[in-house]
Amino acid sequence: MKKEITISTLINAPINRVWKCFTTPSDIKHWNNASEDWHTPFAKNDLKVGGIFTYRMESKDKKYGFDFGGTYTKIIPYTRIDYTLGDGRKVSNTFSSGGAGITVEIIFETEQVNSEEQQRVGWQAILDNFKEHVESQTGRTESQPIVPCLWFNNRAEEAVKFYMSVFKDSEIIDTLYYSEAGREIHGHEAGSLLTIDFRINSQRLTALNGGPEFEFNEAVSLQVMCDTQAEIDFYWERLTEGGEEGPCGWLKDKFGVSWQVAPTILIELLKDPSRAEKVTDVYMKMKKFDINALLRA
Repeated sequence: MKKEITISTLINAPINRVWKCFTTPSDIKHWNNASEDWHTPFAKNDLKVGGIFTYRMESKDKKYGFDFGGTYTKIIPYTRIDYTLGDGRKVSNTFSSGGAGITVEIIFETEQVNSEEQQRVGWQAILDNFKEHVESQTGRTESQPIVPCLWFNNRAEEAVKFYMSVFKDSEIIDTLYYSEAGREIHGHEAGSLLTIDFRINSQRLTALNGGPEFEFNEAVSLQVMCDTQAEIDFYWERLTEGGEEGPCGWLKDKFGVSWQVAPTILIELLKDPSRAEKVTDVYMKMKKFDINALLRA
């Protein structure tokens, strides 16, 4: 009689990265082994209901090896993958978003050759290897030749201090001051603050002490792309301090600057023609984004 075993892990990464690493053959070959003396030299994956996947798992000395494969029976992008193995056993993989990251849970039916404990340990070792692989992936770093400049009504220094308190990965790059030259045009005293060049979360910005001539509006906003619900909650709470909430992840901070606090997974969900309309209908009714509600749509 087949029994079910449940294993799980918590991965500190966005759901789109977790999903990609779980389903892409080039990634699967990196993590699909329970110990260092085994590897996966071949992986093929047709990710659709009725599609077939096949992995070749071998010991590195080539003394042992076997093919591992099955047929997909249910796929909910970024949420669930079910399949039936070649011997008829059923496996369910679920992906759920929480404050600390993505929980991957696997429920599989046991086979009769190895003990239940051996099977649990082996599957968990592979899942742990998957976690390590996902968390080792780093985002691509690109140069930033275009630097947004924010015009403040003589509150540039206050604004920069606030933003640096919100975004922990931040620094002041340079500071400039007005000179006497051009005072008849700029109207500021010599020695007063002109600009602060600063960086928050790898994004370089310039804060300018201009004057009352111009004000911010929603036509330009800064997007904070968040991998987890905890990040969304944090940035939403901090950036709305003294400001105001808006629809669809939009908000204004206390200086009038518009921000969008949005989940990275939203873009991937909207690319899926089978889910785009439902997801859009859900998020258009939101103020602060709820990742789990989007995934349920």
